[in-house]
Amino acid sequence: MYKKSEPLLLLLVILFCWSSVGQESTRPNIILIVADDLGYSDLGCYGSEIKTPHLDNLAANGVRLANMNNAGMCVISRSSMLTGKWWPETGYGIKKGENLAEMLKKRNYHTGIIGKWHLAGNPMEKGFDYFFGFLGGYSSYFEGSPDYRLNHEPFSDFGENFYSTDAFSEHAASFIKQSSKLKDKPFFLYLSYQAPHNPLQAPKEEIMKYRGQYLQGWENIRDARIRKQKHLGIVEKQVPLPAYPKNLPLWETLSPSQKELEDLRMSVFAAMVEHMDSGIGKVITALEETDVLNNTLILFLSDNGTDSFSVMDDEMLKKNLLPGDVGSNYQPGTGWAYASVAPNRLYKISQHNGGIKTGAIAFWPKGILKTNRTNQQPLHVVDIAPTLLELATQEEPKRDKENMGFSGQSFIKILENKSWQRNEPMFFQFMDNRAIRTNNWGLVEVDGNGWELYDLKKDPLETHDLASKHPDMVNKLEKKWMSWWKLTSNNNDYTPESTHESPHYKPQGDRGSGETYVPSAMPHSLKQKYPINKN
Repeated sequence: MYKKSEPLLLLLVILFCWSSVGQESTRPNIILIVADDLGYSDLGCYGSEIKTPHLDNLAANGVRLANMNNAGMCVISRSSMLTGKWWPETGYGIKKGENLAEMLKKRNYHTGIIGKWHLAGNPMEKGFDYFFGFLGGYSSYFEGSPDYRLNHEPFSDFGENFYSTDAFSEHAASFIKQSSKLKDKPFFLYLSYQAPHNPLQAPKEEIMKYRGQYLQGWENIRDARIRKQKHLGIVEKQVPLPAYPKNLPLWETLSPSQKELEDLRMSVFAAMVEHMDSGIGKVITALEETDVLNNTLILFLSDNGTDSFSVMDDEMLKKNLLPGDVGSNYQPGTGWAYASVAPNRLYKISQHNGGIKTGAIAFWPKGILKTNRTNQQPLHVVDIAPTLLELATQEEPKRDKENMGFSGQSFIKILENKSWQRNEPMFFQFMDNRAIRTNNWGLVEVDGNGWELYDLKKDPLETHDLASKHPDMVNKLEKKWMSWWKLTSNNNDYTPESTHESPHYKPQGDRGSGETYVPSAMPHSLKQKYPINKN
């Protein structure tokens, strides 16, 4: 027989269970989408002429995080993004400490990664329940590579119609559909596209949609993007714009054959970006079909700025391979990188704006009530993990200076359209490129050429170097940077690898110290491979 107190106890148990289920259902699904080497202005909603309707729609129904900073280099950005710590603390590629997947899995999230890993080990050993993609830094879009994995097992099922962006999008949609069946837990999906990282490869029919559109040249494309950015409110109308790079030839000085190959190079890049956007459309469709779109946070960004190099051109042309071809390995080159990072200066690996600014988007129907707005607060990828963990736990994550918590800070208040301000400086370093940025000042160095100082309130695009006028501020910020370096790297010396001596990278300085870009020419024998429509 039941005691009189048992009905009350039973009621309390029922209420507790109902409350737990209700609380579980309020926690959002999380999709972190990371493009690779995408420039600040390469989406339509950030100024581009490239067709990106699905990402544009996310921005229109979400928030543009227009001052999101990455680390200028893929491995470093991904390390900080997934740990919430500055990369020297975790080791190059997360060699120590927990990452976001491990944190969320402990909190009953179903976790998956699809696409590029490029960090230490296998993600299946790092808190992920599911993995489809490749382990290294890049791979053929059409032919795959030996480091592809399906969970733990090698994957080699690359058929005639394989294209990695499609495969990643399809696996992401499948992951969402399978995860939605797990009614007792939300999911975390890290969708890590390779696009538009080299090799520049895309289906020919998509390349041909853009062929000829870029014969107007990189100056005109950049100018048009900046005009659109001003119209969108991303760039202030009276802000000083960077001067033309001293190491980049004017488009009008190029030969017709150089222009023809450069047009093809950018046509392939544009096709890759549009194809990624189409894949994201498939992901959104899967969210709609499983009725989980409303409570899914989608955060989109790029791991660094556009790649300005073109080191494989000569080798590719000797093999009669053009941008877009299976087996080719072209990069965007300095000219189109200049257009892609608009309105910023410099490119991937640099710690100037062009290397570290990403056109980020946050979309969450249930959580972002004031939409189609642009937020200019300075964010860093180190802030992503504490933000997503706070969403998962509904508790503010721990932060302190003794590395017991996150280095970044949650920006949930920005999503809620509430007041938010950065509490600590942002720090940057890769090779002999480094920077520190506060809310008012930016101290930046490229290729070991010495510090440049910028007033970020008056000159956010880093056009007017004030280092000689404010030596006290230079010294103050340099001391802060060195304190950060010593604390996070456990190294009292700063002796970086030199871009002047590197076999992989070259100096990029746009004021005379960087190597001059020499565009390749289209061989006459290959002109009909991707013919330009003259009409």
